[in-house]
Amino acid sequence: MDGDIAWLLAPLALIYAVVFWVVSLRFPSVPLALILGLAPFQNDISDFGGLHFSVSEVHLLLSVPLLYRRVGRLHWGWMGGVLASALAITVLLTVPNWRDTSTLSLVQMGLYWIGAVLLFTNLPRSSKDFAMAWKTLMAVGCGLAVMAVVTGSSYFWGLNKNGIGASLACTLMVTTELWLCANDSQRWKYLPVLVLVSAALVLVLSRGAWISALAGLSFILLWRSQYLLLAKLALAAIPVVAAVWMVLPEESRDYALAIDDSRYNIHARTLNADFARDQWLSSPFIGVGVGLRKEYDATNILWLTLAETGPVGLMAFLTVNGALVIGVWHRRPKKASFTRDSSAIALAGGLVLGKLVHGLVDHYWSRGAIMIAWASVGMALSVEGRAHFPRTLTRISKQKKERSAPNEEFLHRISSLSCPVKVVGKKTEFLTKDG
Repeated sequence: MDGDIAWLLAPLALIYAVVFWVVSLRFPSVPLALILGLAPFQNDISDFGGLHFSVSEVHLLLSVPLLYRRVGRLHWGWMGGVLASALAITVLLTVPNWRDTSTLSLVQMGLYWIGAVLLFTNLPRSSKDFAMAWKTLMAVGCGLAVMAVVTGSSYFWGLNKNGIGASLACTLMVTTELWLCANDSQRWKYLPVLVLVSAALVLVLSRGAWISALAGLSFILLWRSQYLLLAKLALAAIPVVAAVWMVLPEESRDYALAIDDSRYNIHARTLNADFARDQWLSSPFIGVGVGLRKEYDATNILWLTLAETGPVGLMAFLTVNGALVIGVWHRRPKKASFTRDSSAIALAGGLVLGKLVHGLVDHYWSRGAIMIAWASVGMALSVEGRAHFPRTLTRISKQKKERSAPNEEFLHRISSLSCPVKVVGKKTEFLTKDG
């Protein structure tokens, strides 16, 4: 950025930061919505010491000071130790083969694995703060979908088809989950969004995004034991996909279906995998150091991780993803539960699994979907965090709290207790064996 322009924008940036902090202290849902909702915009908007940040990442950094109110009470849930250990292992394996791009790559990993997770775990005061973030992402996803359908292009606003496709896949998962949890009278509102985003997802021709959406949606529906619904949605998607497919040019259809190595994009991925394998073989025990991803077209996360940090680093990476998916699966509700808390947990598993699958055929450590996925992990961890480390309510008298009726989240939590519960008026009674 030109020096004169930077000096001109600096006061405006400072004013914006102050306003952002003031508003965010009062409404924690605002920074959550800005970080999650603006994640699809992967464009660079700032440069600090050679480190470039997107608009979502800038808001993440601006939100870090908001955690001062939680000092001494910060928590990470079941993923904190796994994430910190995996990042530490990655750093240790990189030190012997430090590269010029290692700092940038490690900062990026810390931004998602530590920053996004820690912030979204500790900043929400209740599950109501999730709703604004999800709906903001849905609105941005609709904007991307409309542009893709109207222009018929996979490249606009400085974004490429893989980035747009990954964001649309995340939007489709979030919208489907919101549709599942909506009341019967409200579900119709999400149907146009589902049709629009599904159509745009086909049009952008990102096959990685297709399998990402398929993997994520399947996980969410299986997590909720919605086996019949999964089959119905698969059948309902057929006419939508078929209609969009018919309007695609013949060249686009050939591109989407081609898996022949003679095709440029397929051959390029083969060459990239061969390059990563050769790099790993040059240092089979500890790899060649994190940062290699910036030096070639890293379109397979497994080969990339093996080349950068060797078998130990690959195992650490798989442990992080495996611990998250397994942890989410073990937290399946015993009875049907369609609260925001359950949505946060389901989406964490679906989005992380979808991103991992996408990373097998495309860039994993790229902006956009990865922020959405790991921020969602923070939301899931905050559900348990609020149960184990409840916040002290202020500006509410003890008498008023005692007179207030139990809310839906409280009733959902106590429903899992071994003793029966009966709500009489505004009182909650725990029934013993004697009644």
